[in-house]
Amino acid sequence: MVCAYVLIQVALGKALKVVEEVSGIEGVKSASAVTGAYDVVAVVEVEKVSDIADLVVNKIHQIEGVCSTQTLICVA
Repeated sequence: MVCAYVLIQVALGKALKVVEEVSGIEGVKSASAVTGAYDVVAVVEVEKVSDIADLVVNKIHQIEGVCSTQTLICVA
């Protein structure tokens, strides 16, 4: 299994809706609204690294209100 954290910046007022939608994506273990430079953090666990790209580009980026992401792949 491959673990990653996806840091998500969203449009003003959209954080809770994005958390709700991201939480429903297969492979997302949890999603939380946070303070700081990013608005939402998602914890992802998938079978292989290429699944992370698919999840971020084809699912998270398609959610209304998502402006940008940064993906941190766990190495240990």
